[in-house]
Amino acid sequence: MAEPSFLTAARESYDTVAADYDRTAGLLEQAGLVVAARLEQEPGGRANRPHACLLARKPERA
Repeated sequence: MAEPSFLTAARESYDTVAADYDRTAGLLEQAGLVVAARLEQEPGGRANRPHACLLARKPERA
């Protein structure tokens, strides 16, 4: 059965790494991407170390 086109268009990819958040954001920008969102969370609850999520995208074309 074919997947609906709206699901195909909305599919994104992500990866998880243990790295310095500022360095990772800098590398994304050096690669030509725009860091659109950044969420940092300190340890607590089930998390035993700080973690962050970075959302990067290709820049808009002029």
